[in-house]
Amino acid sequence: MRLSLRSKIAGGFGAMLLLIVLLGWVTLSLFFSLRSVQRRVLNEALPGLVAVNEIVRSYTAQAGAVRGSLIGSQQTLLERYEFEVATAEFWQERARELFTSGTEREHLDQLIDAGDQFHALVEERIVPLATQGNRSQAFLVLDQQGTRLISDIEIQGELLRTAQEQALAQVEGLVRSRARQALIIVSLVLGGALLLGAALAYLLPRRLSRNLDRLVEATRAIERGEFEPDVQIRSGDEIEELGDRFVGMGRGLKRLQQLALQDRELEIASSIQRNLLRRSIPTTPGVEVVPLQRQANLVGGDWYDVDVAAAQVTVVVGDASGKGIAAALMATVALSFLRAERGLGSPAPRIIERTNEALLDATDPDSFTTVIYATFDVSTGEVRWLNMGHPSPFLLRAADAENGAEGYYLEGSRNRALGWFDDPGLAETIVRLQPGDRVFFFTDGFLEAKSPEGEVFGENRFADALLRHAPVGMDDIGERLVGEVERFAAGKLDDDLTMLAVEYQGAPASVDAGDERPSASGRQRERRDTQTGE
Repeated sequence: MRLSLRSKIAGGFGAMLLLIVLLGWVTLSLFFSLRSVQRRVLNEALPGLVAVNEIVRSYTAQAGAVRGSLIGSQQTLLERYEFEVATAEFWQERARELFTSGTEREHLDQLIDAGDQFHALVEERIVPLATQGNRSQAFLVLDQQGTRLISDIEIQGELLRTAQEQALAQVEGLVRSRARQALIIVSLVLGGALLLGAALAYLLPRRLSRNLDRLVEATRAIERGEFEPDVQIRSGDEIEELGDRFVGMGRGLKRLQQLALQDRELEIASSIQRNLLRRSIPTTPGVEVVPLQRQANLVGGDWYDVDVAAAQVTVVVGDASGKGIAAALMATVALSFLRAERGLGSPAPRIIERTNEALLDATDPDSFTTVIYATFDVSTGEVRWLNMGHPSPFLLRAADAENGAEGYYLEGSRNRALGWFDDPGLAETIVRLQPGDRVFFFTDGFLEAKSPEGEVFGENRFADALLRHAPVGMDDIGERLVGEVERFAAGKLDDDLTMLAVEYQGAPASVDAGDERPSASGRQRERRDTQTGE
């Protein structure tokens, strides 16, 4: 048979009432038993009175023994006297242990002092007089002085008995008073416990059932999708806390629902962002382009683009400020306008200028996008780029048998980031590549990665890593570099890692020889340093 919660609680409180009644009965039984023990102790254990009576009796017996020995000259009576002296000394020591109050000790000291005087009188005067044959004089001393001392002993003993009897009477009265008080208190406690138990057995199950009904209704509301149920429980106990937890649970479920929607939106945004990026790089004779992107979150602000037209390859790497969807939207705006303007056949400065205007109109004043826009001329190996606030690319020279790999940052003209100023600057940088040279365009996630101690990866470590991995093929060098950065950051990336690795393999054989011959201006650029700015 299944019992309801109300029946269980009522049964529990009924059992509690029975236990209270049983406890009261046991308490009363123990109480009356204790009273009988106390009465027995008070009526039978009276060591103080016994000690006083024995002391007085002993001195009285001593006086009788001395008087008898004077009359009959009996040695046994003197032995009886000595025995009673020892008895008196024993009970005097016992009395010293029993009497602790000031008045009692004073009377006891006077009694003992009188006894000592009596002993001195007997041993120093009466016995010597009797030994000398002067018994009449010994009788006279005993009657005059000994009787007075015995009388003092009896008086002090009577005072001690009176004080002890008064103390016993007070203790007896106190015990009776406390017993009456304890009986009243126990009766009141038992009565109150019975009343309280009856009230609890009636009220608590009723209130608990009502609160549980509210909790059941709250669960039904949450099941219907109402994540903010109205649970008004003010019981001051675990049921109220459970109601508060229901409210918190509803809010938590609502947050989880919102997070699930946000995750879904992030997945959609991530899919859109992946579709915007080229999923495959066009194959171009003379140039190999290998992209790499490792995102810290589902969506981010890093992006890249690769375009091939005739004998030119255009690579773009960008990084929008901020994180998440906002950065991804900014990257989408920049990439969309860049592709649209490039589709119109505009030159690189015009493309950058139009993209900057679009970002100024579409984004917040505090938002910006760094971009590096580079164009490779496959026939000549010439690279032109516009650096809009982006980290400088890194050139890894082709290794030879004598010098090995060498590389350096291509520090050319650096303009302002897009989306901040109406005129960000459009200064170009030109470099001439040799077959086997590699250029790495990357975002600042590589340089700003932090170790658990807060140290940044930095340009030096980045350059050293590229030089160490120079012998590695194009398909693996980026992955190895990302592995180093992740190990440095203990696997925790705070920013996206994006890189385009471009290897110039030389002009393809299909290019016409006349096209390969550089112009006069081209020859002049060849004689200049490998880095110039226009």
